[in-house]
Amino acid sequence: MNMADRRKIVVVTGTRAEWGLLWPVCHEISERRDLALEVCAGGAHLLDPPRDGDPVYGHPIPCEPTVIWVESCGHRVHRFEMQRTGETGRLADAAAFGRGVSALTEHFARLSPDFVVVLGDRIEAFAAASAASIGGIRVAHIHGGDRAEGIADEAMRHAITKLAHVHFAASEQSAERILRLGEERARIHLVGSPAVDGLASVKAAAGEPGFDFIFLMHPVGRGVDEEERDARAALDELARHGSVRALPPNTDPGREGIARAIAGAAHARRGMVETRPNLAREDFVALLKHPRLRALVGNSSAGLIECAALGVRCINLGPRPSGRERADNVRDVPSGDPADLARELAGLEGWRPTGRHPYLGGGAAARIAEVLATCDFSAHGLAKRNTY
Repeated sequence: MNMADRRKIVVVTGTRAEWGLLWPVCHEISERRDLALEVCAGGAHLLDPPRDGDPVYGHPIPCEPTVIWVESCGHRVHRFEMQRTGETGRLADAAAFGRGVSALTEHFARLSPDFVVVLGDRIEAFAAASAASIGGIRVAHIHGGDRAEGIADEAMRHAITKLAHVHFAASEQSAERILRLGEERARIHLVGSPAVDGLASVKAAAGEPGFDFIFLMHPVGRGVDEEERDARAALDELARHGSVRALPPNTDPGREGIARAIAGAAHARRGMVETRPNLAREDFVALLKHPRLRALVGNSSAGLIECAALGVRCINLGPRPSGRERADNVRDVPSGDPADLARELAGLEGWRPTGRHPYLGGGAAARIAEVLATCDFSAHGLAKRNTY
């Protein structure tokens, strides 16, 4: 097939965590002779690495996993600036969104894609969807229709749904929610979650001692002091029950408080709380599979999706993923209440998740690539209408 006959797909990624889900999609796209892949990476990917002694450690290493993989396929990454190191808060995010729309518009004008693919609800995905939809380019949205309140996640995820022309729903409930938002049924494809793809191929990190708990907590839009207080209380309680690997929070406003709590716990409880910068996705999954691990504790969506598929217990702290579907591996505890957390930790051994979950059994990336390659443009047209 000639290059001119291949549909060009631009995948946009804004964080290393997001790239872990988008990589299998990119792989499947690159394997097809009827699709041509381009990758735009920026946003939180491009934040500066931490300075020595900086308590806000663990910023993503600029685009490295994305760049390495894309360049190994003979391409180059198209970078776009959004967030700036040291600028935090909701208004800083609004300014970053504007920079992202402008930068991505320039990339899309040069690349002339048939589809722009985005995932989830972050401002990088919202900027890409806005630039493409307004610019007359089809938007394909992965994990639309989910509920996840976060800071402004719920609003942005559903706004992206209304901007998108193709919907890749991760579960039946999400597909139904997209339909109820007024989207045409022909545009909605139930594919499962790419977070489940490839889990079986990762070997457990059994060659190292492992940890009793993984702590992964992200800010929920409160003040820095409140975020620090609740993270510190959770870490103190976890350290009373076993060893902890604490992973850094994302770059949303308030992360400084959680980062300070982790740094303080690692210093005060040396030997029980260990921290390190962000893990590659394969290393993270390997830790989840370690036979010693008793639970993931925090408020990451990984606890509700990857852990559900692996049958790993998740103790969810606070309201961040409120509304998300839950398998039987999840129990909810109010953040900042160590007594409730202590009760759940004391009863862990009697809690046996089944591994059943609503995100299908893998293969989401291949389904996504198939739709991108073969879907009828007339059924996924640029002109949209509400069904109500």
